[in-house]
Amino acid sequence: MPLKVGFAEVDTTPPLGIRMAGFFEDRMVEGIHDRLFCRAMAIDNGEHPLILLTCDLVSLKGVTVQRVREAVAAATGVAPQSIAMSATHTHTGPATSSVFYQRPPDADYVERLTRDLPAAAIAAWKNRRPAKLGVGWGFEGRLSHNRRFMMRSTRQVVMHPPKGSTDILYQEGRVDPEVGVISARTEDGKPLGCLLNFACHVNVVGGSQVSADYPGQFAAAMKARQGDGHVGLFANGCCGNLCQIDVYDPERSDWGHEWAKHMGERLADHALKIEAEMDFRDEVKLDSRLVELQLPMRRIPDSLLEWAGKVQRTPELQNLVDDAYAGMAFELREEIRRRPTFPGIVQALRVGDVGVAMLPGEMFVEFGLDIKLHSPAQRTFVVELSNGVVGYVPTKEAFAGGGYEQRPATSSRLAPVAGEFMVDTALSMLDSMFL
Repeated sequence: MPLKVGFAEVDTTPPLGIRMAGFFEDRMVEGIHDRLFCRAMAIDNGEHPLILLTCDLVSLKGVTVQRVREAVAAATGVAPQSIAMSATHTHTGPATSSVFYQRPPDADYVERLTRDLPAAAIAAWKNRRPAKLGVGWGFEGRLSHNRRFMMRSTRQVVMHPPKGSTDILYQEGRVDPEVGVISARTEDGKPLGCLLNFACHVNVVGGSQVSADYPGQFAAAMKARQGDGHVGLFANGCCGNLCQIDVYDPERSDWGHEWAKHMGERLADHALKIEAEMDFRDEVKLDSRLVELQLPMRRIPDSLLEWAGKVQRTPELQNLVDDAYAGMAFELREEIRRRPTFPGIVQALRVGDVGVAMLPGEMFVEFGLDIKLHSPAQRTFVVELSNGVVGYVPTKEAFAGGGYEQRPATSSRLAPVAGEFMVDTALSMLDSMFL
């Protein structure tokens, strides 16, 4: 059977007035800067078809993922383990969980996702047509930066120190400069769509207007250059400790819609350059694996609960951030009492000579690099916030050094060993497909 590939996109823009995600303060949608989408890519070689979805959302809850996967599998016949989905992590989209605040997300919108996401996947499946597929990679070292720094005065790691600060002692972690692309063309060479994998936090624009941020600008730039029918999926890499801000360049304005547009267009430049050098084939080996892990929860020390209680009893100690963390400390303790582990899905795909590892958390970049270094595939793309969300997954070094991402909360609930557990699982599945 000749290779067939299909693409589709469904508008998932929320209505005005519902709760937004990504910040401590409770923001409501006040306007629409640009629209949000779920984009889907179906690849069918007649033996082991795959469906990939990317969503302009901060995250996807596990229960939503399960419902979407069941609906797509029932409608298409594609095996559940071969259906993969991820969130771009835009901070200017609707809330999909209650992290940072007690109020829940809009129930009607969350329910809508269980219809819109399957609709995109099923449409991509129906849109399959004979095609050729290519994979490739490039290098981008100026858009993404590690955001954690050891400070001289406090000997503590902080996130986002002031630009140009002379109190910076060193940058704690690494970056991942790889740009990975999976692209499809018709048999006569017309572009159909692509999936781009790049690691950088999606919190560039801010504000209370809905925006897909730079991944949306990437998709728009690809449409402008490849035609209105082109669908550009953005699969975020391991970026739990990465962002777009270059603290070493105080003159660079790397915030707001203009910078998001710059990032999207530069990534589109890379995608087109990579595609120009691709070997497009009409026969591609496809495979998939999926495992649900029970990830160990972190310990909550008595000292943290004592601090949280003191904050809640003492008005002069209360502020937006500490109030949130005090409440989450008790919430996390109760969660751990109910269950000592937290479920997380790790998935691995094979697309030709390239492996794709799908991890469920806001993974620190080091975990993605570890998978890439030890994978048996010719090249491996790693996608975070896939198939659900388990919160931040810092390295053991980061746990020891302090900082926002490892601070105990419902956004950081896992034990320090969780990241290595997920890496080993992903590598075992890749080994089974490539060795």
